[in-house]
Amino acid sequence: MPNNPKGRLSPQNGKKLTPLQVANMRAGLYSKVERQIGEAHKVVMGEIGWTPTQARVFATMLNKVMPDLTAQFVQHEHTIDADPEKLSRAQLEAIASGVNNIIEAEVVEEEDK
Repeated sequence: MPNNPKGRLSPQNGKKLTPLQVANMRAGLYSKVERQIGEAHKVVMGEIGWTPTQARVFATMLNKVMPDLTAQFVQHEHTIDADPEKLSRAQLEAIASGVNNIIEAEVVEEEDK
């Protein structure tokens, strides 16, 4: 008997999921996790208890619908022409502070209607 009797898409059968299919799967998981948020709050407040397995399952499902935000928004875009080892301390500090990311822009004020 095959592992995938209903012909669902999965990495095992070599078919890739489309972004829409992934979004639909996340939405389904989100609705399940959303129903558990109140109970999870009670666990955190000490009103009820979960087994370690229940806590791990909830954390895993939560990570599927709300990934770690620190990992989502890390972006490094530096256009350095020289090797970092050859840059001066002032140049390195300017890069670290984001001075190179400042763009010229014109301020446009909206008129009240």
